[in-house]
Amino acid sequence: MKDLKKMISLTLILSLFFLFSSLTEIKSQVLEMSAQDLTKQSTAVFYGKCSKIESKWNENKSMIFTEVTVVPEEYIKGNLGSQAVISIPGGKVGDIVYEVSDMPVFKEGEDVMAFVRTNSAGKNLVTGGFQGKMKIETDKTTGKRMVAGLGIGTQAGEQNQLVDQSQKPGMERLEDFIAKVKGYLKN
Repeated sequence: MKDLKKMISLTLILSLFFLFSSLTEIKSQVLEMSAQDLTKQSTAVFYGKCSKIESKWNENKSMIFTEVTVVPEEYIKGNLGSQAVISIPGGKVGDIVYEVSDMPVFKEGEDVMAFVRTNSAGKNLVTGGFQGKMKIETDKTTGKRMVAGLGIGTQAGEQNQLVDQSQKPGMERLEDFIAKVKGYLKN
């Protein structure tokens, strides 16, 4: 009887432990990277217009990939040709949706800054997951092109600092961001 009470108590304690531990926040598995880290770990860094998005099965139909074609306006590092095809794990084929967390989402017609690495199989992947794709927008008041989505620091531990106080947080002029990336290549 004494052993039975111990076993019930232990089971209750373990059950409560697992219940409360499952309610805690689950952190992302993507390592936070600065623009400098993204630049150094990328085969190519460029900006351009997303011209085509196509999702399809891999060869053995075990996974869906989305192939994003970007027409580069300028390469800052490397060169993937006149049309860079980037493979993103996940996508939709017919009625089947395969979602992969922390992957960037591209839209046809949008201007983007992309940090891309080529893996050993020759596929071009976005470096750092969602961090390696930044949208380029035109500021309505100044007409300047801005890089959006700079939640990451521009250098390890550095926060994105606004040069122009009229800029929105997380935005930087495209030419300023390009100059920083080019500077990282010299280090």
